Amino acid sequence: MRQGYFIQTGLMGHEKEDSLKILAKLLPSTIVLTRKDFANREELLSLIHSIKRLYRMEKDVKDPYFAVDQEGGNVVRLPFINYNPSNAFLGNLDNPRFTEYVGARTGYDLKALGIDWDLAPVLDIASPYNQVILERSFSSDSMKVAAHGSAFIRGIQRYGVAATAKHFPGHGGVLGDSHQMLPTDERNMAALTADLYPFKRAVKERVASVMISHVLYSAIDDAYPASLSAHIYRILREDLGYSGLAITDSLNMKAISKNYSMKEIGELASRAGADILECVEIENAIEISMHLEMKDEHASAKRISGLLPEKESTIEPPPDVLNAFSILGNTVARTFSPLDPEERTAVVYLDDTRESLVSDSFTNAAGIVSRLKETGLKLDSFTSEDFQAGIKKYNQVVVIGRNEHLKERYKILNAELKAKRSVFISTGVPADVGLLSDEIGYISTYSTKIDTILGAVLRAFGFY
Repeated sequence: MRQGYFIQTGLMGHEKEDSLKILAKLLPSTIVLTRKDFANREELLSLIHSIKRLYRMEKDVKDPYFAVDQEGGNVVRLPFINYNPSNAFLGNLDNPRFTEYVGARTGYDLKALGIDWDLAPVLDIASPYNQVILERSFSSDSMKVAAHGSAFIRGIQRYGVAATAKHFPGHGGVLGDSHQMLPTDERNMAALTADLYPFKRAVKERVASVMISHVLYSAIDDAYPASLSAHIYRILREDLGYSGLAITDSLNMKAISKNYSMKEIGELASRAGADILECVEIENAIEISMHLEMKDEHASAKRISGLLPEKESTIEPPPDVLNAFSILGNTVARTFSPLDPEERTAVVYLDDTRESLVSDSFTNAAGIVSRLKETGLKLDSFTSEDFQAGIKKYNQVVVIGRNEHLKERYKILNAELKAKRSVFISTGVPADVGLLSDEIGYISTYSTKIDTILGAVLRAFGFY
């Protein structure tokens, strides 16, 4: 068995032709695609076709699985499909049947593009201060996370697309970002057991794969982070009874790459029980592949070959359902008197700095401006650089921003919006509502998706 068979890698940092040459050396069984690999749908389809041609025609091996991190919300690798507003959005609506529909919608769209594997859903428990999770989580309630995670898995796998329960055994109990450093979860086993519940439900739902985190859980293994820990894989296999595929989170993340050599990473993760070692940086993936010592090569190969669930559905889930929920599914976190649609109003688009390297989050101000022009409202747009001077002549202001509790900017907002009729539209989690003045109305969309922001603006003006 070629060593690349136990690797998932990406094409980061390479032009298309160079990527194909490097792929030909490794021939990984699965390739994870990111936004940097294509600009639009046509480029994505062309890339998939070229890789399949390399595998079939030049190397005479089975096509690789094509994977993406298409979680929805602020992690969207395919922005040109009708994506999930966010897991927090779904958890707030708390309609598992709709969440199952969203999974089905995602599965249908991915399958149509030739994508086999979605590295979703996130089953971590939410914490408003964990910058890498935020609205990627369904809820701070493990029961709700379990219900919605299972629903999403049912929906997406019905279309023959493999789902991934992540980040086992739970990333929500730490504040550190494993993309940047190695976080340590020092909670006791009772707390960790609560975090395991959504994964237990996912196992019962026959989830196709489970992704192992790069967090060190000191109550389980005080020597190695989860992705390199035999103790963690033992819990997954023996305590949860999971027989599907186990994949590491990307091993180029600094939680691992800053603390271990490529040789150590390859040896430790493969010995511990990983079936697939993910490393999105292909040169590092090649080096890791040279040091694999698979715990059970035959069992891992069988799990890889049997990854994809049987396709049971072909009918397209109607897009109008997702469109309607996206527009109407926001939440008023602080009541307010509706703004006057006859009065000229300033709309401020605050800069949308990513909280984590995994995020694709963007406010997409140009797209929102275009949609708002269609409403006929009297709106003037400002960015965070010019809004303080620009909004002085306005009595009505709408501010669009996210997660101000992670910034100091809320102090400026409170000062500038004093004595004005104003509504803050949060595209993140509503953890910052208590920091904004009581005079400022607050609507949470849990999402940077244009439809959700449009709906919140319309709600600010009292249209529903």
